[in-house]
Parts: sequence; structure tokens; C-alpha cells
Amino acid sequence: MVAVSPAPLDIELAVRPARPISRILNTILQWLTLFAGRLPGEYTVAKLDAFDRFRRNTSPRQLTGIFLLSPVACLAVNVLIESIPLADPATGFYGSLHFQIRNFLVGTIVMMTLITTKMSCMSRISARSWTYISGASVTLAVVAISTNAAIAVIGDVFPVPFSQFAPAGPMGVIGALINHRFLETPDNRARIQRIDRWLAMDLAPVLVYPIFTAVFMALEPQQQLWLSLLLPVLKLFLRYLLWLVIKDELDLVGAATCSVGHLYHILFTVMCLQNAKSLETYAAVVVVNSIQMLLNCRGILQDAYELGRAVEAIKDLAQLSSKDIISIVSWIAQQEQISRSLHRKIPSRLFSTYPEYQRGDYVTKYHNLLLSETYAISKNSRLANLKGRDQRQSSKRHSVPEAKRSSKTTLVEGFKDNLLKTDPSTISTRAASVAELSVVSVVKKNGVTCTQSPQAERIGQCEAFVRCFTSALHQTEIILLRSYITIFAMPFYGLYQALIFTLPNRKYFATMATTTTFDAVANMIYHMLVLCSLELVFLAIYIVLISRQLGYSGVHQLGFVLWSQRILIQGKLIMLPIMIMGFPLAHFGNGSIFQLKP
Repeated sequence: MVAVSPAPLDIELAVRPARPISRILNTILQWLTLFAGRLPGEYTVAKLDAFDRFRRNTSPRQLTGIFLLSPVACLAVNVLIESIPLADPATGFYGSLHFQIRNFLVGTIVMMTLITTKMSCMSRISARSWTYISGASVTLAVVAISTNAAIAVIGDVFPVPFSQFAPAGPMGVIGALINHRFLETPDNRARIQRIDRWLAMDLAPVLVYPIFTAVFMALEPQQQLWLSLLLPVLKLFLRYLLWLVIKDELDLVGAATCSVGHLYHILFTVMCLQNAKSLETYAAVVVVNSIQMLLNCRGILQDAYELGRAVEAIKDLAQLSSKDIISIVSWIAQQEQISRSLHRKIPSRLFSTYPEYQRGDYVTKYHNLLLSETYAISKNSRLANLKGRDQRQSSKRHSVPEAKRSSKTTLVEGFKDNLLKTDPSTISTRAASVAELSVVSVVKKNGVTCTQSPQAERIGQCEAFVRCFTSALHQTEIILLRSYITIFAMPFYGLYQALIFTLPNRKYFATMATTTTFDAVANMIYHMLVLCSLELVFLAIYIVLISRQLGYSGVHQLGFVLWSQRILIQGKLIMLPIMIMGFPLAHFGNGSIFQLKP
């Protein structure tokens, strides 16, 4: 046996301690890169499989329906809410019957969206689930109305100051009791608490953004220009906090951060534009959006470059057609050695915790794998809980990698039954190409040359290729969804303001102070449509880049996320505009914020 002695230079480098200042600077730089850059994430193989099925089974007419109908519920709910006539808040609590009806309706709808989102993340929603959702929502809305009524009567004050937030304490207590009684079990308690923290984060910025808007309204034109540049920073901070809470929900984190963080950002951006005192502020918003578009395009090209490098590392894979790359990646990811390796990641990259992607046939195919990994499977063959994950996390650090234990199994052998139902000609090409992969690698570690087995190297390269592609899918999902939300929010806000302008309730909204004529409304709508048209151009650029550089359809991906996560996305599209647009209403007692002076 030959002993390998390290060189003196290696010893010197090994024992030389890193400077504290250097470590601190590196840590700060890494955090700033994470904060301001693209947040990490990737699709699970289960979500990739669901996307593959969606794009094969969805017609162009169905896609068009998804794009056009997704915002309809939001528009209908807001028209219904704002059509309720209100009395002057000066009449006091006993003259506020219509406002109490409106407040009860808003509270019920907001609670229904939150609870429905929560239930959809835990299990598939059934008829019994809707009974629970309706009962819990009405109960919490009654608690909110009763709390504000008690404050108004006992304190002889109306409007109740910050009445949107005053009932938060009692509602939190009652909600926790309902959770404990009907939802929580020892197996799902940790996940329910994580989802609750995420949903609570959705409501936190409702107070932060209006303060920003109120200060903006009081500033001079030049000051408004500089303050408007802080909106993207506020958005990045909110996005980062949301990501910290939900980053382990791999298949939800993209839609969650976009449907909350970006929707907040867009709604308050247009609210600021409505009250802007110069065109320079409007121009600044256009410039910032254009810079964001260029950064998004750069990100897509960077993902394409990384994917190309991953393809080159796998022999013969680059010769396959890129038109069906999703099927290729999905097929490779479902090979036994690779799927086991992906499953051992924390959290699992093989299975999804989102019920919409827990298809019975997909989970059943990996039934034995789940049993061998000490996972529990429910009677309907869906992933029920994640018991044993912590034990595997600690034990796998001391175990031998599966690729090295199984020397008799090849990459493709024994997995023909697991192929997706695709074109037979493409399947045979893929099988032959992947089966012929043979690489011998030499890795240098601490100055010592080590030779990896061809099979282990092959598995590592294929896994890297799969994860590179699923990461690109995650990033493009965020880009497309963010663009779609912008396109929706701009005309929505214009139509909403036009509706408010024609209703008697207009005089009770603080943000309508600068919109006193129909020409002002028309001018504001024109600006919104210009920004919407600009974003449509950006979306077209994204779709072309994704198709040509990454090899899949951005149109199908956007339709897929809007449909498969429709409860989450449409819930936010309904809830957030109701709360944000209603915040300037005098009856909610937020007038002190809009009277702030810089």
C-alpha cells in the first residue's frame, strides 16, 4: 500500500487560519447576494412529472381560459365589496350598519382564502373540508366584528383606530383553539405551525406599505422621485422574509413569494403613481422595471449556460433533441439510483409535500422506496407524513453512499417499466443514449488523487443535470408569474379606481384626494395601460428566451403554475387587494397614517 504525503505548501495552507475580517466580509457578501439576487429553489421530480403531464394534456383553448379566468374571482369580489353603500363615519358606531356588513363580508372572505390555502397545502379539499372552512371563517369573522364593536361601545370611539388589526389577538387565540381541535396531530403539528407563520407573514406588510404610501403623498415631487426608488428595496426585504419562512416547501416557495411579495409591490407602486406629483416618478418606475427585465433575461441565459455545461458532462446526452427535454429529465430522474439520491436530500427532491403533486400512480411507483426509507403511506397511496426524516438525516452522514454499495446495478437496468408514456421512438433513443453513458473521472481531494467508479460518477453527473434543470424551472416560474401578476394588477387597479370614482363612497378614501376629475382618472388609467403593455413585451421576450435557450414552453409553464396552484394564487389575488384597497377607507380608522408629515 502506497502512502501519499502532502506537500509542505498543502500543510501550510491547511493550518493557516482564515482572517476574521475576511470571513465576516464573505458572510456579508453572500447574504447580500442572496438578498438582492435570485433566491435558490428547484422543482421536485413529482412536480416535474405533473408539469410533463399538464403540457401533454392541456389544449391551447384550455390555456387561454386559465390565463383569462384566473383574475375573474378577484374582480368579482372587489366589485361586490365596493358596491355596498356606506354612511359617513361621523354618524358613529350605531349608524355604521352597512360598514359592519361590509366588514363581516371582508373578514369572512379573507379568512376563507387563508384557511383554504392552508387546507390545500395539507391535503386535498373535500366536501367535508368546505364545511370546516366555512364554519371556521364565519366564526373568526364574528370574533373580529365583536371585538371592534366592543371597543367602539366601551371606548365610545368610532372609527375604531386600526380596526383591521385590533382583533388580531382574539382571532389568533380562537384560531389556535380551532386548529388544536380539528386539524393538529402529532405528525402534522410542525408543518401546520410553519404554514401558519407563512400565512401570518402575508398580512404583516399591510401596515408597512400604507405608511410608505402616506409619507409619499406628503412629499414634494423631487422627494417622491427618490423615495420611489426605495420600493424595490422594500419588496426585496419582504421577499426574503417570506422565503426564509417557506423555503423548505420547494414546490410552493416560488408562487408564495410572487403572489404575496410582488403583488404587494405592484399595488403600492401604482398607488404611489396615482398620487405622484411629477412625471419623473413615473419615468423612474419604467426604468426600474426595464432594469428588472434585463436582469431576468440575464438569469435565463445564465441558467441556459449552466444547463449546457451539465449536458456536456454527460456523454451522448447533448445529441438528443432539446424539444422534449422535460421528458428526458423526468425519465433520468426516475431511475432507481438517481431517485434514491434525490430522495435523500433534505427536503426530498423526489416527492412533493403539496397534495396537488402527490399523484396516486406516482407515489405508488415508489411505494417500496418509501417503505425502505421508513416513510408512512396512507391507504390511498399518498404521502401521509415525513416521520423518520430527522433520523435519516443524522444516520446518512455516517453511512456508505448507495451508489458505492450497489456495484451490480447499472444506471438503466431494470427500469423500463418506469418509463413515462411518451413517443416510442424518442424513448428508445433516450434509453440507448443514457445507457451508453460511460465516464471515468479523477478527482483531486486535499492533494490526493482518488479514482471514482464509473457508475458513481455517472450517477453524480445525471443528478447534477436533473437538479440544474429543475432549478432553471423554478427560476423561470418566478419570472413568468411575476410578469403575469404585473400585467393583471395594472389594469385591475385602473378599473378599480374608475369604479370607486363613480360610487358615493369615493369621498371616504384618502388615496382619492388627488383624483378629483374624470380626466385625472383617465390619465391614471392611461399610465397603467402603458406599464401593462410594457410588461406584455417583457413577457413575450421571456417566453421566447425560455423556448430557445432552455427548450420548453414558458406558456405551458405559466399555465401549469396558475392551474396546479390555483387555490394559493387566486386566494392571494382575492385577499390582498381587498385589504390593501380598503386600507385608505376612513371607516377603518387609519386616517392618522395618511395625515403623517415628513
